[in-house]
Amino acid sequence: MKKVYAFLALLMPSLFLFAACAQEKNGEKPAILEVKIEAADHIELNKETTIACVVTYGEEKVDDADEVKFEIWKHGSEKHDMLKAKNEGSGKYSVTKTFTEPGTYSVVAHVTARNMHNMPKKDIIVGQEPEQQHENAENHHNDGHSGHSYAGLSITLQSKEYVANQSASLTAQIAHDGKPLTNATVRFEVWKNNGKHEFIDASEAQAGQYEAATTFQEKGTYSVKIHVEAKELHEHQLEQITVK
Repeated sequence: MKKVYAFLALLMPSLFLFAACAQEKNGEKPAILEVKIEAADHIELNKETTIACVVTYGEEKVDDADEVKFEIWKHGSEKHDMLKAKNEGSGKYSVTKTFTEPGTYSVVAHVTARNMHNMPKKDIIVGQEPEQQHENAENHHNDGHSGHSYAGLSITLQSKEYVANQSASLTAQIAHDGKPLTNATVRFEVWKNNGKHEFIDASEAQAGQYEAATTFQEKGTYSVKIHVEAKELHEHQLEQITVK
């Protein structure tokens, strides 16, 4: 009997491999679990807000996920809220939340379905710019600068006000464990409202200081996401700037 079990144990992987090869020969690709978060980039303070995600498996919308939860926390805070999502059908799951403090928040959708797990992340800004700027100033020793820290990583956007149709320099000071982070890959992702997202590669002007030149064509409030990659580190920070 032990020989039979041993034979089956050797046979099963071959059967799965054969099935996968047959799928590829038929032009079929194994489906994957995909999760897309639906949330505004900028959310009003003290107003009930819906945060949702759409779950798909290949071309199928998943209505029977084993678990969908949203983890939400404010940058710099140790408190993380874990909210169970409501199934709205057609692959959509949602929660409602009222944000009572301004600042930058992270939202992670934890989704388990089809024996897979996916957990995409999105950053959002809550509250008006003056309130956020005041909060950020308290987190940094230089007035007018904004700063946040993630597990020893500090990202500081030096200026948050620019003039339309004039050459502008986006500058970020980046440190890790209190020391300038050098030789990192840094990109600025810039967009206004629901417009096109522009990616601008930054260069290291000096140790830990990364700069990118651009020109803002229109006045208004823009979102700027700073992407930082170095070795095994991959982080980003969302900010807002004003163009006058």
